Amino acid sequence: MTEPEVSVPAVMRNYHEVLRNDLSKVLTPLAQTGAVADFAAAWQGYCKAIAVHAAMEDGVEGAGGGSAAMLDLHFDGAAGAAVFAAEHVEEHAMQHAVGGAIPNGAEAVRSAFASYRVFAEAHLKHEEDIMMPLVARLPMSAKPALFATWCLSAGIAHGEFEHFVAHGVQSLSTFGSAKNTPVGATRVFVHALKTLCTPMQWATYGPVARRAMPPEIWAGVVAEVPSLDDAPLRAA
Repeated sequence: MTEPEVSVPAVMRNYHEVLRNDLSKVLTPLAQTGAVADFAAAWQGYCKAIAVHAAMEDGVEGAGGGSAAMLDLHFDGAAGAAVFAAEHVEEHAMQHAVGGAIPNGAEAVRSAFASYRVFAEAHLKHEEDIMMPLVARLPMSAKPALFATWCLSAGIAHGEFEHFVAHGVQSLSTFGSAKNTPVGATRVFVHALKTLCTPMQWATYGPVARRAMPPEIWAGVVAEVPSLDDAPLRAA
């Protein structure tokens, strides 16, 4: 069978759908109902995951330079990496405020998180509005090497990459994305991840992705992309 064409940028873009799922479908209900302990646990997982994603955008010294710098290099500064890095500084401060509100109870959490969510969702849209048209202009044949070198390597160097993978797959396989079903959204992300990984990296992160989704989602994913059902995943 002919497999769907891989969308390499989905390692970055589909993670925005993960973060939106967290904000709207996980954290908001917990904040609204005053389930502070559950919110705290979910918030910790969210913060660990978004920190890896931000590193893949901003770069890590000695590793990949990040998606924003990559696009600045190829399009004469059009991505505005410094602007997004500054937004990340502000976002991190707001994340700290949410964490600081948790010991103060439900109302403090609701207030701090509501402010954070507005900023975070606007930031995601800002990135998409600027970066996605530039990504579309990159040569198709060059995208795997570019995203592996500039983004994937930064995420792995940051640390907690296994959490990043598991968190993303759990979210997409549960909620899907704005435009795709759980099977479709998960397949697009995992297919992109495998394409960017070296065989050694995939031997580590492939099983993480496999274990993070329900069996019925996995069955749907490999029905669309049979090549994902390789030895490392079966060994998991």
